[in-house]
Amino acid sequence: MDARRLRFGALLAATLGVVGLSLARGMSGGGERAGAQTAATATTLTTATTATTAATAATRATTLPANPPTCTATTLGGSRTANATLAADCDTLLSIKSTLAGTGTLNWAPATALASWDGVTVAGTPKRVTRLELGRKGLTGVIPTQLGNLTGLTELWLHGNRLTGAIPTQLGNLTGLTRLILDENELTGAIPTQLGGLTGLTLLTLQENRLSGSIPTQLGNLTALTRLLLHRNQLTGSIPTQLGGLTALKDLWLHGNRLTGAIPTQLGSLPALSRLILEGNRLTGAVPTQLGGATGLTILALQRNQLTGGVPTQLGSLTKLTYLRLSSNRLTGTIPTQLGSLTKLTKLDLSGNRLTGAIPTQLGSLTKLTKLNLASNQLTGSIPTELGSLTALEELRLSGNRLTGAIPTQLGSLTKLRTLALSGNTLTGCVHPPLWLV
Repeated sequence: MDARRLRFGALLAATLGVVGLSLARGMSGGGERAGAQTAATATTLTTATTATTAATAATRATTLPANPPTCTATTLGGSRTANATLAADCDTLLSIKSTLAGTGTLNWAPATALASWDGVTVAGTPKRVTRLELGRKGLTGVIPTQLGNLTGLTELWLHGNRLTGAIPTQLGNLTGLTRLILDENELTGAIPTQLGGLTGLTLLTLQENRLSGSIPTQLGNLTALTRLLLHRNQLTGSIPTQLGGLTALKDLWLHGNRLTGAIPTQLGSLPALSRLILEGNRLTGAVPTQLGGATGLTILALQRNQLTGGVPTQLGSLTKLTYLRLSSNRLTGTIPTQLGSLTKLTKLDLSGNRLTGAIPTQLGSLTKLTKLNLASNQLTGSIPTELGSLTALEELRLSGNRLTGAIPTQLGSLTKLRTLALSGNTLTGCVHPPLWLV
């Protein structure tokens, strides 16, 4: 048995030796070429791997956000430690720059002193960003939610740009705001209810955007407000009765929306109200008699609604009125003689209603009138000769009624009259000197 094992081992060793010799010979010839090819392949693979890695890194560099810039001592005019709150405000502004600017430009940069940044005001102790005045800067971005972090702001002016998107609810965090000016943009969505928490606001202007939804009742909490301008949007729903609590309000401009329902009687309790402009909505119901209590009114514009009922006699108490327009409604009844007490009126327009009866002679007391428009009603009787006393009159429109009788010769003494519209009546006579009759 052992002898056989020894002979098999010798045979195996000899066989392996022949094979090894053949391999060695092969390596000494074509083997060098194979080795070279292997090395070249390895080099190619290494190069390709390196290129792929570089490309991947480059892709990551363009897709991954870079670390946001921070403000430096140069920006702040002192160390970040000594100006910690200002540094936080400054960093916030840097982080929102591109979001707010869009295709517009702002010079906000770490290398530029904060005091020289576009529209930025710094004040107070400790120093804070207290005012952003960026009106008409060509901004095309959106209003960043991070603006709600600038709790030192007292004024935010972003009007007259092309900002889009919604008004961030986070602006409700800016409880120190006294002025919020966002008008003349392309903002959409609803007015945030959170704005009702900005009880220090004196001025809120959101007009000429594309805002929709209802007027938040929470705006009735803004008791320091003097001007509320929401006109020329797409607002719907009713006018909140809570606005009757804005006792400091001077201007309420809601025209050019799609508001419905009645005019709140509570608006007649606003002692400071000077200009009430609700025209061009879909308001219904009567003109509230309570408006006669808003004796500070100088402008009352309710035209182009669907109001019904009569012209309240109580409007004769508004002796500061210079402008009264109730045209293009569905008002009925007679023209109150009490309107003759509004001696500061320069424009009176009751046209496009269903008013009946005679033209009150008392209107001849309105000697500051430049425009009197009673056209397109159902008025009867003659034209009062007293209208010849309206020496400031430039336009007199009485067309489209049922007036009869002679045209008063006294109208010929109205030297400033340029337009006299009498058509659609049954009148006789003429005016001297000749006027433009339409």
